[in-house]
Amino acid sequence: MPSIKLICTDIDGTLLRPDHTISPRTKRAIQEAHKRGIIVALVSGRIGKSLVKIQEELGITGPLGTLNGSLVLDEKGRSILEHPLKKDEIHQILEWAKQTDLNAFVYTNTNWYASTEGYWTEYELKISGFKGIVRSFHDHEGRLGADEKPFKVLCMDKDPEYLSKMERQLIQQMGSRFTILRSGPIYLEIFHRGVDKGDAVKALGSHYGIPREAIMAVGDYYNDVAMLKAAGYSVAMGNAPDDIREMADVVTRPNTEDGLALAIESIL
Repeated sequence: MPSIKLICTDIDGTLLRPDHTISPRTKRAIQEAHKRGIIVALVSGRIGKSLVKIQEELGITGPLGTLNGSLVLDEKGRSILEHPLKKDEIHQILEWAKQTDLNAFVYTNTNWYASTEGYWTEYELKISGFKGIVRSFHDHEGRLGADEKPFKVLCMDKDPEYLSKMERQLIQQMGSRFTILRSGPIYLEIFHRGVDKGDAVKALGSHYGIPREAIMAVGDYYNDVAMLKAAGYSVAMGNAPDDIREMADVVTRPNTEDGLALAIESIL
């Protein structure tokens, strides 16, 4: 068993159960790792302040890989790595989304933006833990603070098959300009070309002087592939798709059965 100094864990489908709660056993395992001096980094497509809420619930501090690796923060919230999108790139993506039935939100380092209020804004409020700004990004971009930058566009639809169809279309049209991938059955994410969660793992390892072989990554979906590959010890959740489980060093139990806790306990 490798001597792990850094644990990079995904959130949805990994740390969180389907009802978006953290099991007591998982919380204890993370707290014990933190107590022993292992850095626990939350690496997610989520925005930073959503991840801070989860850190507070866990009772830990540590670095964050936010927005699928587009923005990596140290334990004090300072930027280690950032790859924002240009405003004209945001407009290109949103114009494409308007020609579809997808709902598209824009995420900056501090907020999320939706053009209209409805099912998806309520859904995101429940997931992220805070209310976004219901105003088109085009109308609001002139009011962005000096330190606020756009990092990704999230497209959503209740029908996974339709989302897959739109993913193929978008990759054909814009795949050379952006990173486009699924973070869940109903989520399609678009961000800076060449950026992924693997960048977050590498940036954190470099920043804290931790070699690849001392890094463990745990994830469950396609946006976690680069993170699993970047770590010396990769763990796929039991609820992950078959091809994700096949590429990992180890497969743990599903997120409904304390899979993350079991993975962490195994290296303590």
